[in-house]
Amino acid sequence: MTHSPSFDLKTRGGVTAGPEWIHDGDQPIAELQHVEVEQPEQNLRYFNKNTRPILLRSLSLAPHQKPLVDGVHLYWVLGRDIITSDVVDVSVEGRGSGHLRLTVITADPGGVATSRRIIDITYDEEDGSYVYEFACHLELHAPETFDLPGVESHSFEYSDPWFTDIPAPTIEFDGAWSGRGYDRLLAQSTDGSAWQMPLNHLATGITRPEQFAADSYFVLADATDTVPSPAFQFVGASAARTRVGVCNWGYDIHLAGQYSRDELYSDISERFRVRLCPPPVVQKMRQTAPRPPAVEFGGFDELPAYERLSSFSRGQKLNESAGDPGPWPWLPQGEGADWCHDTGRSDDHSLKIERERSGVSLWSMDREGEGAFTQRWRQSTGLRVSVWVKTRDLVGRGACLGLRWIIFNVPERHPIRVTDYVRGDADWTQLRLEITGPPPPEASAVEISLRQDGVGSSWFDDIEVEVL
Repeated sequence: MTHSPSFDLKTRGGVTAGPEWIHDGDQPIAELQHVEVEQPEQNLRYFNKNTRPILLRSLSLAPHQKPLVDGVHLYWVLGRDIITSDVVDVSVEGRGSGHLRLTVITADPGGVATSRRIIDITYDEEDGSYVYEFACHLELHAPETFDLPGVESHSFEYSDPWFTDIPAPTIEFDGAWSGRGYDRLLAQSTDGSAWQMPLNHLATGITRPEQFAADSYFVLADATDTVPSPAFQFVGASAARTRVGVCNWGYDIHLAGQYSRDELYSDISERFRVRLCPPPVVQKMRQTAPRPPAVEFGGFDELPAYERLSSFSRGQKLNESAGDPGPWPWLPQGEGADWCHDTGRSDDHSLKIERERSGVSLWSMDREGEGAFTQRWRQSTGLRVSVWVKTRDLVGRGACLGLRWIIFNVPERHPIRVTDYVRGDADWTQLRLEITGPPPPEASAVEISLRQDGVGSSWFDDIEVEVL
């Protein structure tokens, strides 16, 4: 069936003027958002540097389809502290037609640059996809701000769009959503070769293309390849100038343009689209992309997956898709941290630490909490954790369980609380510890650490994590 869109920008009423939504007839398809962002999202997504970002949120990519893109930034990030965060004007053209145009003008507070973002919204009948085309114009009023001795190239982030529904929650919980079946990111380099990155939290270290083919897609691929997949499309010359960064959640795709010194002195412009990618394009990229290379962390190409009730038997291969939910792994730090498969309390698996020198080693998990896509925290929220530990010839402070509230970008802000230490030759001993609310307002999660301080060996097994 053909579809004749009728686009408009409508303000929903309430006690005061409500949110602004782009509509196709009576159906809202995307929200134009400019509101205060609270913690922990502010710290996670904006690093406490843009309190009221202007965004396009909850983008539907086809009529009567749920949103598949969660947000698109409508401003530039020009280095660490210069952001075109002040909204100057928003204008609308084409109301009630099949081509809506929004123009969003922003500037940085210091007057270094002005951004003019033009968003054209149309409908592609052949692919059954809404097309959101973003023209990202940047005028530098003082190029000399960036044109410094010895600096021959510059990287400016023109957007940081997020896919919806990935990753799945770090752990399962009551009411958790289920992923749509996505399993990897796909893209095409300028030489025509395909690239892939399986969806798991540590595969983001896989080398990405330095340049992309003109008008090619950066796709969140549905595992079945039978339905259109959400994608960002690099338009024209922007494809070759764009470098992509993928955060370790997988939903967060940083788009940055690369510029020479001379290019700072003329207007800068990048273009990309948000739309559905046709299944044949996805299928071809999947079929021709080389197998992902090995991914290592701390010498491991597979790590134990975090579960709230676990004997550490389940693993996550770091160059394979994590599935749904997409578990975060336990991470080793320090000498002698090993995933043991021949000693355990309830089976043959445990997390082992064996040190020949004095000092600290640990296994840690720091993605348990509201900032890690688990359930919402309340003032009364806390965790009760128990784990069993066995030691042999352990000299020093010993082995313990530790908990602390953390901020992902400032993890040392809050103190670590630990149990009594176990040392010497001790059979399986249960350690218990609680951390109780209210959580610090900026905290993102709770870090759980299995810690050895001293020379000798320890094995940790059969952990249980209870949300209070």
